[in-house]
Amino acid sequence: MDTIKAIEERRSIRQFQNKIVPKETIERLLELATKSPSGKNRQPWRFAVLQNSKKDELVCIMKNASNLHKKQNKSIGSLDLSTNSINEASAVVLVFNAFSNIEEDYNHNRLLTDTQSIGAAVQNMILGAQNFGLGTLWICDIFYCSSEICSWLNRKDELVAAVAIGYPNQSPYPRPRKLLQEVTEWMY
Repeated sequence: MDTIKAIEERRSIRQFQNKIVPKETIERLLELATKSPSGKNRQPWRFAVLQNSKKDELVCIMKNASNLHKKQNKSIGSLDLSTNSINEASAVVLVFNAFSNIEEDYNHNRLLTDTQSIGAAVQNMILGAQNFGLGTLWICDIFYCSSEICSWLNRKDELVAAVAIGYPNQSPYPRPRKLLQEVTEWMY
């Protein structure tokens, strides 16, 4: 697929068909993710792929977190929508920062560098999915229950994102974007 076309046609998919994405396809997407640029070549990304009963357990954790936050009158953002998307997706990839909770001298600059690298890896995965006719949703609502998820998976690294992957069951229109002139300053 043409890269520019993939970027222009990519949409966040929140509804998925009840159809399994082959393991080999998900592995290929993860390989593409690891080809992304990485500051200082740290390659801070780590991935956990959840399908079937493990994905169902994640959905349970997210629903419990939502219910608890609602009882405490705390904001949940779009956690319920994201939970539903994960439930419908064939797989969800949890994305972790391998260094932020482990390195003793971890600092703000490393955090920024690693976060950018992980973001590039997620973007590669999402754009690669376009090539396979797959839909994806980059999810940050997992922050509402990240400690519960990490405890459940016995992970010491920091959970930074989730990506729902599946065959799309919707064709959303493009979301509005700010004009280039609003977000760009040229200096001569």
